[in-house]
Amino acid sequence: MNVVDLGLERTRYAVIDETIESRWRRVTSMQHDTVAVVTPRDQITFADLEVRADALARELDIRGPHGRCPVAVELDPTAEAVVRILATLISGRPLVMIDPQLPPARREHILSTSGAVSIATILEHAAATPFRFGNALESLSSDPAMIAFTSGTSGAPKGVVLSHSMCLNKADELAAAIDLRPDDHIGNLLPVSFGAGITALIMGLMSGVTVYCWDPRVDGSSTLGSWLRRNSITTAHCAPSFLRAWTQQNAAEPGADPQSSLRVVVTYGEAVHGDDYQRHRDRGFADVTYVNWMATTETGVVAYNVFPPAATFPAGIVPAGRARDGKEVRIVDSEGNQLPDGEIGEIHVISSDLADGYHGDPERTAQRFTPLGDGISLYRTGDRGCIDRDGELQLKGRLDDAVKIRGYLVEPTEVDVAVRAVAGVVDAAVIVRTENDHPELCAYVVSDSQRIALSPAEIRRAVSLSLPGWMVPRHIVMLASIPRNERGKIDRNALPTPAPVATSTSTATPTLETITEFRVAIVWSKIIGIESLDRDDDFFALGADSLAAAEMLAALRAAVLVTVSAAQFAGATTIRELAALVDAMLRNKKRDEGRASVLVPLATSGSRTPLFLITGAGAPALSFLATVQAMSGDRPVYALQAHGMESRGLPDRTVAKMADRYIREIRKVRPHGPYVLGGYSHGGFVTLEIANRLHAEGEIVEHVVILDTRLRENMIGPRPDTTEPPAPSESGEPVLNARARTSKTSVLGIWLRYQVAGIMQFDPSMQWYLFYHRGLASLRKYAPSPYRGSVVVIRGDDNRQDAHDWSAIATGQITFEDVAGSHEDILRAPYAVATGEALERALS
Repeated sequence: MNVVDLGLERTRYAVIDETIESRWRRVTSMQHDTVAVVTPRDQITFADLEVRADALARELDIRGPHGRCPVAVELDPTAEAVVRILATLISGRPLVMIDPQLPPARREHILSTSGAVSIATILEHAAATPFRFGNALESLSSDPAMIAFTSGTSGAPKGVVLSHSMCLNKADELAAAIDLRPDDHIGNLLPVSFGAGITALIMGLMSGVTVYCWDPRVDGSSTLGSWLRRNSITTAHCAPSFLRAWTQQNAAEPGADPQSSLRVVVTYGEAVHGDDYQRHRDRGFADVTYVNWMATTETGVVAYNVFPPAATFPAGIVPAGRARDGKEVRIVDSEGNQLPDGEIGEIHVISSDLADGYHGDPERTAQRFTPLGDGISLYRTGDRGCIDRDGELQLKGRLDDAVKIRGYLVEPTEVDVAVRAVAGVVDAAVIVRTENDHPELCAYVVSDSQRIALSPAEIRRAVSLSLPGWMVPRHIVMLASIPRNERGKIDRNALPTPAPVATSTSTATPTLETITEFRVAIVWSKIIGIESLDRDDDFFALGADSLAAAEMLAALRAAVLVTVSAAQFAGATTIRELAALVDAMLRNKKRDEGRASVLVPLATSGSRTPLFLITGAGAPALSFLATVQAMSGDRPVYALQAHGMESRGLPDRTVAKMADRYIREIRKVRPHGPYVLGGYSHGGFVTLEIANRLHAEGEIVEHVVILDTRLRENMIGPRPDTTEPPAPSESGEPVLNARARTSKTSVLGIWLRYQVAGIMQFDPSMQWYLFYHRGLASLRKYAPSPYRGSVVVIRGDDNRQDAHDWSAIATGQITFEDVAGSHEDILRAPYAVATGEALERALS
């Protein structure tokens, strides 16, 4: 069926004087046997949908409440839910959509505010309800079709009254924008309970085009690609957050064919960035047109921006585009005066096709809607924006988002753009938090799972290259994903509160007291990207990692001519403590007192058996700090790092020699067992060697925990079936310090440095890189002896080696704990928290 057979002219704007029922009857008369809706669970044709919806509508007429009492429908992701939606709409009763994932309090608020009766309750008591003759309703296009509740991100959800005309207008505007075709397969990748989700569904149903519904909260993203291909989806409708998840899933399946039938992707509900579209296009979608749809529940579409296959995406947030026909956009100041292009103010929308206000709330309706006569009204959006030089609407966040930081007005959306522009960042949310009675910026960041996770200090340094100091977030919190509510919007209440830091950054003058504190603060500022620091700021609480710590200690040595070791720094991580340590060393004239130890205390309190952790190849002791901080704190923890890596010394060339040295160091702290041991990556082999030797000496080894060690091919045990074992990493040891590598040093230069590594000291990045390869070299001829005690293996999400693979070198009981994060990421925020918790469980 051609959509124009309905007599519709698909212009960008047309006022529809029609009800949903009258349009539906025209569609079903021509599309009787066509499939109307498909979900991963069921499907239904237009004919069956009409028959079942009519039967249910009759039940509402004879069993339902009197008059136009709203009817609440719980919208689970099935075709049955569509039957109930359509029955309610054609019955003439306003539809109230209930998302099954709503919190109970939110559900109760919607039901009580709308006064709706649940359709499930009506049907459940149908047998006991007498017929209500004369209860059938005739609707006009201006009558309410639904009460759509907003997401509640800026307060309690509001029930927006939408007429039949407006619901059809929304659907027809979308159909016109994407040039909906009779042979299209609409991929509705939004919950139907969302405003954009119900619009995409109505667009398909009222145009005679099949809608394929996929609820990302129920169906996820792992099988989305095959489902899209199998159903030849041509138009996809989703939130930007799900577009990013879809892109990530495509990246995880590089061999999968792209969805070749796909021609349009439309994103809704929140800001989308140009690199969101670009990343998706780069995954095999070069022929797709991308549409940024800017709409509100109260106005319908305000503007949209179309990017054909050859178009270049803008940097940062994609502009909303030009106002659509039938909608006038004004930017006004706080007094209501219209502002010239380029100036930021509140966005007002003027149209004859707006919502009828808020159900049961005339006061709020009067605050937001103003009738202008001749059926035209003005709506105050509460959003800030401007019209740019190209005449396109740019969104700048909510009115109450802008905040003064140290006297400067800051738009969090601008900071969000800068954070997202950092290579390796795939999602972010920047908000304002009050700290010590002053506003501070806090950025929540998700790293690309296909790359090494970024540290907060790295992100802050990158952001400081494009933003002035007062716009650089004080807090950067790494998350595995940004929490979102049932509508897919950022759930600000679920964003974790960052660890409190010192008080002075909100004032003009930092509270630094001594010359040495100022000198330390200058060094820190360059490393972690914060220009204003307090004497009680903690280096690691500000987002620094072990690489930043190594760089800082090297820079501090150059600045104050004092060598502070990692062990000393682990006990003096604030500016005040570190400055006091430096002053003490200068007074005692012990500038080299801080020669690095192999054994570094990371936690010294607690009554339980101490834990000794062996670092991976090329990793410093401080690489364990984030993991240790996530543990319960009821046992001392010591890390052992390679001899010669942090101060001059001859490196141990074999696993056996490393084990001998580490046992000597361990016995200095704990002469006799029981012992608790753990090792990360290459350190796992050293840990097993230590455990075997302690056992041979008659000592008790209480626990052995291996953190994501990868077995080399000669170590993998035989399997009882014909299945090939998981392939070991190409080098036998995963890449540990990829960000520490350098491509500017010649191969010969690296080889020469490798020969003298340990005896000579290089900058931290080079030192780690050289010791990483020394660790690899120690495994080339290493043949581990079987360990007969119990072992717990904590595996990253890309480690598939199992008990059969470990059977040759761990012959006792072996238990596996799986954690999120790649090999290098499991010791870094945010994944280190889960790793620390898994380590704690393993030792319980």
